[in-house]
Amino acid sequence: MKNSLLLVLFCLSVQISNSQKLYFPKSNYSDSLNFSKNLTLLAKKIIPIYANADKATYLDNYARINFIAQDYTTMKKTMRTYTQEILGDSIANKPFGFHYRTYANAISKNPKTKAEFDKYYTSEFKTLYDSYNDEGKNWVESYYSFELSDIKKQYETKRNECQANDSITLENAALLCKTYSRYVVYSKSLAPAKEIIAKIEAEKYIIDNNIIITLPNGSTISGSMVRNRNITEPQPVVMQYNIYAGREIADCKEIANMGYVGFVANTRGKRLSNDPIEPYEHDGDDAYYILDWISKQPWCNGKIGIYGGSYLGFSQWSAVKKVHPALKTIVPLVSVGAGIDFPMQNGIFMSYALRWIHFVANNKLTDLNDFQNNKKWDDVFTQYYKNGSSFRSLDKIEGNPSPLFQRWLDHPTYDSYWQNMTPQKEAFANINIPILSTTGYYDDDQIGAMYYYNQYHKYNKSDNYYLIIGPFDHGGSQGYPKKELGGYTLDEVATIPINSIIFEWFNYTLKDGKRPEILKDKVNFEIMGKNEWKSVPSLDKMHNQEITFYLDNANSKYSLQKTAPKKPIAINQTVDFKDRSEISIYQDDSVSGFPRVIDSILRTEKQLLIFESDALTENTIISGSIKAALKININKKDLDIELQLYEKTADGHYFALTNNIQRASLAKDRTKRQLLTPNKTETIELNQNYIVSKQLQKGSKIVIALGANKNPNWEVNYGSGKNVSDETMADAAKPLKIKWYTNSSITIPILKQ
Repeated sequence: MKNSLLLVLFCLSVQISNSQKLYFPKSNYSDSLNFSKNLTLLAKKIIPIYANADKATYLDNYARINFIAQDYTTMKKTMRTYTQEILGDSIANKPFGFHYRTYANAISKNPKTKAEFDKYYTSEFKTLYDSYNDEGKNWVESYYSFELSDIKKQYETKRNECQANDSITLENAALLCKTYSRYVVYSKSLAPAKEIIAKIEAEKYIIDNNIIITLPNGSTISGSMVRNRNITEPQPVVMQYNIYAGREIADCKEIANMGYVGFVANTRGKRLSNDPIEPYEHDGDDAYYILDWISKQPWCNGKIGIYGGSYLGFSQWSAVKKVHPALKTIVPLVSVGAGIDFPMQNGIFMSYALRWIHFVANNKLTDLNDFQNNKKWDDVFTQYYKNGSSFRSLDKIEGNPSPLFQRWLDHPTYDSYWQNMTPQKEAFANINIPILSTTGYYDDDQIGAMYYYNQYHKYNKSDNYYLIIGPFDHGGSQGYPKKELGGYTLDEVATIPINSIIFEWFNYTLKDGKRPEILKDKVNFEIMGKNEWKSVPSLDKMHNQEITFYLDNANSKYSLQKTAPKKPIAINQTVDFKDRSEISIYQDDSVSGFPRVIDSILRTEKQLLIFESDALTENTIISGSIKAALKININKKDLDIELQLYEKTADGHYFALTNNIQRASLAKDRTKRQLLTPNKTETIELNQNYIVSKQLQKGSKIVIALGANKNPNWEVNYGSGKNVSDETMADAAKPLKIKWYTNSSITIPILKQ
């Protein structure tokens, strides 16, 4: 149950602005003792007033603030509330915050020396650790896979940012408490924890973290292997093919604890490999040789499965360009579609791509400190946007020119550069192994995940592909769905144990076990608002009816009408690209580009027109992907279209459903840009849209937000017809004039039960 004190504090504090400033003079940073003492006083001051609209962020930060205030009892209660309300109060989630709780328990015994602290800490660690199952123990061990230098650098970055002024915002105070608390915990406990874990590993596992696989061309791949010491016969191998180097042993141990040999192959150039780091480019060529090497090891019984999410989903699809005989299944989760939805989505490059490049390519592991420096990246994206600089100059604005970034921009269509990374066309027909895939209605890579799904079904007739899709974000779809997402509390049945289902699948495909219970048919989806999973044989069976709406502007009010107009008229819109008064940058707690899933107001950008339907006369299930055929006439050669779908409830709240963008010149063919003819009426079909399934309540209205995409999160298409990444504010001499014709149609898929 929700802690009543936290609830009261939350309800009171949401009225306080996180931008309010508190006096915290520069002198407080003069030395470590002075800083620690004054930050504790600051933490005590902000406890009653701290607020954040996102419940997960609020509880996470509130726990760290209480840690700094040395109120360990409230800290532990807050972490327990976090697991109950955000993660779900299951056995698997009980280790959450283990490193903080064990530290708090040890320090509360008032140790007088480091040796005494280590003694108390070791006792508390073992007592709590022994209470968990294997999955929980692996989670605990993963907490200590970091390096203290990285944690210290992250804290110092935030401290240096804050100490420039004699005041601090409420949110920065919370983040300073968060980064400093991590540093305090790890500076005292990381060393003894690693000693404990090293003893556990020596007793339980055989570990090899220094494997080098040499490829025929002389390049090298870094590998890590963990297997159970008590199992001597060969086993099936479950592996990850991972660019995010640094946590290989923790990942391998999780696999070993599930009854397999755990193996992680880092992509070329990462960790022990001295090759250049070139994401996406070589994975498909290298995979066959990696799998071949594994299959010949004495601990492998000839059966290999691969799993992982995001980039690791992409790397699995690259691995089946040529299927190795030992590869028996893949489990691609939230798969990046290289050239499809990253680094550009439907033809539009995203600013985040540069941030990600630095994350994975700055060093042999990952540069988490740079990646998490929100202020730096917000400033870079803001400067690019406000100044009207070319998107191509983004790396120069950041101050670290990136050949990778420039190379990507040189391939703005889905050309051979991107196509060579994954199977194409008939190559999908050669994928003769079972596949389990996951994605979410709010997964940023849903379009990529569904691209592979659709290509497989277009060319492969074996139909051995299972899909799970539900109300999950990018992270939740990879293993542990959150109970709450942007203000929306998921239906009880939606919080499924995806990570456990993955290993049930491996038992099914690698050990002749039983197929996971949730996979009753090939497509398995949860209907939001109905608290129900439904299983159907194919994607098109997610719906059995359609409602088509047409744009309308009767009485100067934008609306959606079910009847096509007898005589189409134009709805005129002007977008001034020189106007940079509105700056909207995606935040860490954004949900698929939405600030919130449920909100009391509609937080769209001003260049989007809002069309609203009549109230629904009965409960209606939207299920599937919307389609649009937009009749438009513009005065330029191109346009980036943004389309959002909402439910407006009877009480006036907005429930965000889907959010997508599309470059008009690539709508017909993503491989070839076809510019529009200025002042000519054309039809732009939007078919690469997000899937969603939700029961809308009687009295709700369907809302469409439609317009030109223009914000710092993406390259700005000025419509000159030049390579968009080279365009600047100089190409915005004339405002974009759009005529949206009322015979434009938007088709909504409906499931009638």
